[in-house]
This record gives sequence, C-alpha cells and structure tokens, in this order.
Amino acid sequence: MASFPITGDLRTALAGRMIALAFMVAGLGLMAWAWLEVGRNVMAGQKPRLVRMATYWSLPLLFIPPLFSRDAWSYAAQGALVAEGFDPYAVGPAALSGHIVEAVDPRWMETPAPYGPLPLAYGGLVAHLTMDPYVLMLAHRLLAVIGIALIAWTIPRIATACRVDPVFATWLVVLNPMLLMHGIGAAHNDILMIGLACSAFALALTGHWGTAAVIAGVSAAVKLPGGLVVIAIAAVMSPLPKRLSRLASLALAGVVSVLSLVTVGAITNVGSGWLNALDVPGLVRSPFSIANLVGDAAHGILGFLGQDTAAEQSLEIVKLTGMLLAITLIAVLSLRSSIHHAARAVGIALLAIVLLGPTAHDWYFLWCLPFLAVARPGRRLVTTMAAVSLIFTIAAPLNSSLRGATIPILTTTALVIAAVAPLLNRLRSLHPARHPAVPQPAPQPTVGA
Repeated sequence: MASFPITGDLRTALAGRMIALAFMVAGLGLMAWAWLEVGRNVMAGQKPRLVRMATYWSLPLLFIPPLFSRDAWSYAAQGALVAEGFDPYAVGPAALSGHIVEAVDPRWMETPAPYGPLPLAYGGLVAHLTMDPYVLMLAHRLLAVIGIALIAWTIPRIATACRVDPVFATWLVVLNPMLLMHGIGAAHNDILMIGLACSAFALALTGHWGTAAVIAGVSAAVKLPGGLVVIAIAAVMSPLPKRLSRLASLALAGVVSVLSLVTVGAITNVGSGWLNALDVPGLVRSPFSIANLVGDAAHGILGFLGQDTAAEQSLEIVKLTGMLLAITLIAVLSLRSSIHHAARAVGIALLAIVLLGPTAHDWYFLWCLPFLAVARPGRRLVTTMAAVSLIFTIAAPLNSSLRGATIPILTTTALVIAAVAPLLNRLRSLHPARHPAVPQPAPQPTVGA
C-alpha cells in the first residue's frame, strides 16, 4: 500500500496523516458509541450474545499491524534475541540487525526486556521457526487473543460467584473497546497476564486453590503484577480475615506462586534476570502516575530554584514513597479483605500499583478492570470505569509515536475531545431502565338490576 501513488503520498504528507487520524478517531468513537448502546440494552434486561459480538468486533484487528504502540515489535525482537542465544535481560534489540529491529521503538533498542520468562521463551520458540517480524508479531497477538478468551471464560463465573449479573460483567469487561483495541489491536502481553490472573481467581472459587496459586505464579511469569491475585486466593482459603489464618494462607499461596514462577524461569531456561529490568518502563514519565506527577512537580520547582542535585533526589524519593504506599495498601488489603471483597481487593491493589508506581500507560488500567467489574460496583464506579474506558479507547492514537509532533498532537487531541464529549454525556443514561407504571382502568360503577 505504501508503494501505491496515492497512498504513498498520503503517508508522507502531514495532511494525509491527519486525514487518517481523523478517520481513526471517528471509527473509535463509533465503536465506543456502539458499546454504550449495547450496555444500555444489557442494563434494561436484555441478554445479547456478547462473546460472539466481541469476536466479530475483533476479527478486523487480527492481521493488521500493531495499533497505537510499537511494543509488539519489541516482543518480536526480544524473542529473536532468545533464539539467537542472547540474554534478553542483559542486552536490547540493538544486538540484532536487519528487518527484525526496523520497527522497534528507538527508545527500547538498548534496554533489556522487563517481561517475565513466559512470553520471552514463547517468542524464542517461534523465532526458531521464522525471523519474519510480522509473523512474530502475529504470534504475540495470539497470546493476547488467548488472554481475552480466558477473560471471557472466567468473568461470567467470577461474577456469578460474586453475585453480580454475568451479562453486565461480560459487557463491561469482555466487550470493552479498550480491552479489544489495546489487547488485540496493540497485542500487549498484559492481556495474557490478566487472563491468567482471572483464571486463578475462578479456580480458587471452585476450591482448587493449589492449582490457582500455580496459575498465579504463571501470570506473574508474564508480568509481575499478575501475582497479586494471591490476595484473592488467600481470602478464599481463609474467608474470615483473622490475621493468623490469613497470614498462613498468604504465606502458603505465596510460596506456591513463587515456586511456580521460578519453575517457569528454570524450564524455559530464561531465568530471573528480568527482575533487574523492572525499572525499564519507568524510563517513560507517564502523566497517569501520581508519583510521576508529584515527582516531576518537585523536580521542576527545585530545578527552577537552582537545586539540581536536590531535584534529581526528590524525583527518586517521591517514586520510592509511591511504591512504599502501594505496598502498604496491598498489605492491608491482603490481611483485612474478606472473601466477599476479594475481587475488590485485587482490583484496588492493581490500581494502586498503576497510580503510585513509577510509570503507567493507558492500557495498564485494564489490569484492575475485571476485578472491579465483579466487585458489586455501584452506579458511580460503573460510570467511572465506563468513562475511563471511553477516554482511553478514543485517545489511543495519542501514543508515544506522536511525541514531539506538535501539529499531530494538537489535531488528535481536538478530535478526541470532539468524540469523547458527546459520549460522556450519554453515560448519564447508562443505568437500568425505569418502566413507567401502567395506568389501571377506573372501576366501572355497578349497575343495579
């Protein structure tokens, strides 16, 4: 397509790229609008086939290049590193040459992989068969598809156990356009992590807590936050939050999960060097992280005052404080959450990691979505989750590929605001329909004989 006369000119011209962005934002807006309309029908009591609908919505995304992020190309290159005998936790994709690294974001060319051994070993296996970056990217998209399939299988079961309408939960999570666009479209490996974490919780609710703890470790072998599902597993093992029994349950489930994580690293021969690279995502100062916002503010003020050394130290201190606060909150949730609030505890714990951690991307908010959706959310929380989903779906084109490009950023921002504003206004009607009372006919006077 890039070699065609018309499309080639459009790709290289600013006007052509802006037209493409306008069509992209409009398409995302239509998808978000359709999702809201389906949600209104679900809350009115209808039961559409949501999984089939999500499948149809996903089909156009299966074979296209990655959307909104170039991470999938990094996954392909990191798998190639494993296949070529390099340690992906010691070197970056720059150790390779050729087509395999052409689409990798230059920011990540020299950085080691911050992911667990499971996706890297999988990428290495596929790279032994082919070094075609497109095929490798599709292989990693398959992992995201598997993750969404696991979410679709587990969400109705978890919702039923938590006394939440499974149709509503499926609409809010599985059909969510943010999940489909950032999951299948961008092919992020976070989706497999979420699917495995949900599977661990679902199995724990059926009494198979040992298997659940193993799968929690496998989830952490994709990305470390997936292991936080042990909070829910421990709550299932000791339903009443008595500290001694809960500590014993946490210790037992945690040991099994850690052993599972270590075993995955040993079996795949990838190892645990990724733990030293967990700070790599923190190279991006995301505005979604509260710690980043506070740290950047302190850094800017002290830098303005000429205290450069103190400015750098303040940034690190704020990030460390954010992580300590998140860990403290997770500890409290682990010890005090009953089985009735297990899903909510995991959701809040994951949200704390996102907001208080050193960095946060828009798709990170998917981590907590399944668990909060089944935690008996009230209208305010449902509205908040729907609003965040709408914004992060339509604002997806505002990714790192636009950095430094003032006109595209301003144009895309204006398009996003124009698309999001009317949809957010429709959220007010996103609640169960109230049927007006049917007027009863007036009694007829009795006619005497």
